[in-house]
Amino acid sequence: MMTPPAIRRYSHGDRVYVRAQQVWMILVAHVMMTKGRKFSDRLLSYGQLAEKMGISTQAAIGLRRELGIIGEYCLQNGLPALNCIVVNQLSWTPGDGVVVGKKKTWRDEARDSLNEDWFRYRVPSTGTLRQVWEEMAEAA
Repeated sequence: MMTPPAIRRYSHGDRVYVRAQQVWMILVAHVMMTKGRKFSDRLLSYGQLAEKMGISTQAAIGLRRELGIIGEYCLQNGLPALNCIVVNQLSWTPGDGVVVGKKKTWRDEARDSLNEDWFRYRVPSTGTLRQVWEEMAEAA
């Protein structure tokens, strides 16, 4: 009998685009599992996201790159910017660098994200997210 490939786990040392894939899965699960709750109860703080990723809440401030990749990927594919549901625990707003579509506010994007049926979409591959990351770096 052939030995199955070992399961791979996410870790703190992963590349930013690998961690972006983990963020995608967490955000999709969060949106889909909180359906029926009011808008403010469906937002996720940076600290809560960090905890779900298994990293310290102090490291949450560094998640803007991963969230930026998610936002850019969504906009490139005509989807609401899923990154907009992640907010600061005190202000309940996302950071200054939040990715939003043209003529949209973060609230518009968050509301649209919370109404999307994310289970219809496949998880983006790390290769795809790497390409988005590299395009972002070239544009900067």
